[in-house]
Amino acid sequence: MKTLKLILGENWLWRRQIANLALMDIKKTCRGAVLGWVWLFVKPITYIAVFWFALELGLRAGGNTEYPYIVWLSAGLIPWFFMQEMINTGSNVYKRYPFLVNRIAFPLSAISTFFTLSQFIIFLMLVVLLVVLCYVVGAPLTVYALQLIPVFVLMLVFWNLFSIMCSPLSAISKDFYNLLKALSTPLFWLSGIIFDVSNLSSGALHLVLAFNPVTFFAEAVRASVCENYWLWERPDVLLPFLAVLAVTFVLAVRCYGKLRKDVADVL
Repeated sequence: MKTLKLILGENWLWRRQIANLALMDIKKTCRGAVLGWVWLFVKPITYIAVFWFALELGLRAGGNTEYPYIVWLSAGLIPWFFMQEMINTGSNVYKRYPFLVNRIAFPLSAISTFFTLSQFIIFLMLVVLLVVLCYVVGAPLTVYALQLIPVFVLMLVFWNLFSIMCSPLSAISKDFYNLLKALSTPLFWLSGIIFDVSNLSSGALHLVLAFNPVTFFAEAVRASVCENYWLWERPDVLLPFLAVLAVTFVLAVRCYGKLRKDVADVL
């Protein structure tokens, strides 16, 4: 509880700086480019277009869906772009911003928070494009889209906790960070980002994927945008994620409490 109060207190006390640094982080990504903020959308749109062409037109993967396959695919890929950044970079933010660790009296938990927030803002911009796409292809949002609000809150909280948990470990152990980077590609192909998890016949695989947060968020966005069901109607999907969230919360608090004083010395 002492560490939890410390994390919450740091983030509240530095809330204005966190917001400013989040915006600065986005601007830094676009700095020096003629097209500026357009580049935030070029890579995601290119990936979606390539996967759509290869899977629906090439492999005919989306021929039997009740909704446009491009919407279903985008609803899984757009959350993945955010989650991929959190796995690859959010798990090692202290080495991304060493000057905040060593030269400025800035709380370490706030570094994770402003990076998560900056990536989340980009994610929300892509969600706007997803909404536009839904109306363009004739698949407008329904009342189920209201649950995107709690889903997005859970996404922001979970991946911020993930960053707070992993960043001290990555700073101290390069092997741990290399392991996370190595898992990024397998998570993409095995988490139901580009295939329908419900089509799997193995109950054991369903159980494993139920505890995969990447799978949960892809499924949650699809449930809200195109598959049209309430998450609480699927306790087999919701309850395993809540268990993972609780474990991540405990581990994040413990890792931060035990390792935060050692990070500056290691870096």
